[in-house]
Amino acid sequence: MRKLRLVRIPRHLIIAASSWLSKIIIAGVQLVSVKFLLEILGEESYAVFTLLTGLLVW
Repeated sequence: MRKLRLVRIPRHLIIAASSWLSKIIIAGVQLVSVKFLLEILGEESYAVFTLLTGLLVW
């Protein structure tokens, strides 16, 4: 019976892949949250919310 050899993935590739995966997840959450907030707040209130949030982050 042959032993299976484990393939070790280099640590830097795991870190890079997890970084890209987190960016994709964050982008998806942002798209969903924009649609959700637009439905709840309406266009004008969402515009004010976005403006104030942008100013606070800046």
